[in-house]
Amino acid sequence: MWKLWYWSSATSQLKGRGEYIRLVFEEAGVPYEEPARKEGAEAVSAFFWKGGNKNFPLRAPPAISRGDFTLCNTPVVVIYLGRKFGLMPTTGEDDVAHCESIVTIVADAVGEGRLAFHPLNHYASHKGQEEASVQHVQRYGEQRLPKYLAYFEDILSKNPHGSMFLVGDRLTVADLQVFQYCLAAEQHYKQWYAPEIKKAPLLSALVDAVAQRPNIKAYLASDRVFPWDSDSMM
Repeated sequence: MWKLWYWSSATSQLKGRGEYIRLVFEEAGVPYEEPARKEGAEAVSAFFWKGGNKNFPLRAPPAISRGDFTLCNTPVVVIYLGRKFGLMPTTGEDDVAHCESIVTIVADAVGEGRLAFHPLNHYASHKGQEEASVQHVQRYGEQRLPKYLAYFEDILSKNPHGSMFLVGDRLTVADLQVFQYCLAAEQHYKQWYAPEIKKAPLLSALVDAVAQRPNIKAYLASDRVFPWDSDSMM
């Protein structure tokens, strides 16, 4: 069985970057387990940095493993699983490349959005950086978020296949990644997201459509969904 390695403990659970990978497993209907859900964050630390992983070295969570195969880096994992699970475009290699591009752009957007909450020390908690982060959060909300949403709207409007999806004629991992990014933006940048999404009707429709897909809808309604972080884009 596939394993997803990401942080979790009895006192600290969050969607984080792991959610972008969870959605791929969930949409594909492929079973997976998260060791940290049962064993806590120590299981992740032991696997990554205390000799637990005997195979290809991993830099940091999230990561996946199955048998002797290991892989980390969120967009790379998403693209790899997309190929394995039939969630990449089937309309040509150009569309595959465009799909991969969108996945990596979402990772950039998430990274930017997160750092706005950690302006003094990117590696430290938001706590202690609250006052300093205010202007950075506002700047991302006003200057960067609208550009990302407008970009995704533009892609949707120019899909030559005339579908409701970003690339090709069916749902791909690109749609799942943009979906989760929009949910995160709504959660952590709500005052800026709310007016901007109204300017992007195709993107808004995509978010609604992905949320209603049977497997995604069932997952979002389950008790397996972790809460949002309170002070980051996670």
